[in-house]
Amino acid sequence: MFKIRAKILVVAVILSLGLGFILHNYAKYPQRGASADEYTYSFLGLSLIKDGVPTSWSHFSAYKNKYSLTINNAYFPVVYPYFDHPPLNGLLVASVALLNGEREFYQINLSTIRLAPIFLFMVTSTLVFLIGKKLYGYKTGLWALLINITTTIIVMNARVAFAENLLTPLFLLALYLYILFKDKLRVPIVLLLGTLSGLAIWTKELGVIVFISLLYLFIERKQSLRLTLLLVSTTLLFGFGYVLYGAYFDWGLFKEIIFIQSTRNIGPDNLLILLFKPIIVNKEYYDGWYFLGLLSIFTALIKYTKHKIIIVPAMTYFLLLIVSASQDIISGWYMIPLFPLMSILTAALLVESQRKFNWYPLAMLLFVGLSQMKLIFEPNFGLAPSQFRLFMVIMFLPVIGAMMLQNKRVYSYLVSIWFYLFILGNVYLTYNYVHPA
Repeated sequence: MFKIRAKILVVAVILSLGLGFILHNYAKYPQRGASADEYTYSFLGLSLIKDGVPTSWSHFSAYKNKYSLTINNAYFPVVYPYFDHPPLNGLLVASVALLNGEREFYQINLSTIRLAPIFLFMVTSTLVFLIGKKLYGYKTGLWALLINITTTIIVMNARVAFAENLLTPLFLLALYLYILFKDKLRVPIVLLLGTLSGLAIWTKELGVIVFISLLYLFIERKQSLRLTLLLVSTTLLFGFGYVLYGAYFDWGLFKEIIFIQSTRNIGPDNLLILLFKPIIVNKEYYDGWYFLGLLSIFTALIKYTKHKIIIVPAMTYFLLLIVSASQDIISGWYMIPLFPLMSILTAALLVESQRKFNWYPLAMLLFVGLSQMKLIFEPNFGLAPSQFRLFMVIMFLPVIGAMMLQNKRVYSYLVSIWFYLFILGNVYLTYNYVHPA
């Protein structure tokens, strides 16, 4: 009982520290203007709650009802009825604003509306731990939580009021419920899974990933036709509701905006952008955990059966991004739903490597070690070629030596030491992060 309480206490302490961590400078960085989409959602929700008509800013020429609005030198071409995004995230963000007395567009404050995604990030981080623990064990859950709650690119993107920050906990909650009940699925659970799938669609069009992932897992596991059809019909009911939402306000305009959204400039370059350009909102930021996380997804494919509950949604979402995200706009928030899955798989492969001698920790040293050397040591002390070579020897030689000598204990200790050192590096980088203007 003492050990259980101690483990719970450790998780609670990490979550508490993580909350203080994400709240540090949360209204300052990323700064106002990094993306006007934060105002998109707050305007949308506020107008629906107050006036019953979806209103927000958009550059699409299809809108005929429009007017100009300038707030603190920021220009917004406001349109109505607005259909660029589904309304659920806007309703959540605007509710927080209203609770703080912000009833007009010009009163919207980032320090208020960002509290919504910060709360959602804490839910997401808790689910990361729970999923990691359920699938792989306590240590994996703990390491996944540490990665997710300290990594700079994850924390900074989690601060902004984007729909992906609501989609992510809905996504993870659906996966967690499926993991818990997959061997004893009943009608109430399937109805709940269908509801989460439907709410995801009302959050973001790419929210269809929740339904696609669950449907794939249902079919592969040969769940009963009755339960599978119940999942499909429940999700479709929410999807039909979204269509009715568009038809109620302006069916022709709704269809036109959907069509415009589907004609974005997509192509093979999307793969290169996703693989090689980690982005915080609108600025590139070369975080080694990002590259290691992507490598973890592709590495886990080798053991598909073991990792399929994470691999299926991760690969499906990645493929959907390739065929839907624009090649012309740098948008870091598209990757937000992938971050928790990357954290879980990275932790799982690192912990597994401590039981088996394999190359995976060398990838952590390569991607995370070199990126933190670049971001922490070099700006503060400079980095001469001789120093760089020395650091490489210090990082790699002991681990490779332990592998060669088959010293499992030393190897495991070294992996843990480097992991926790890199987590401390995350803390330093995230705490001191300044978003480029």
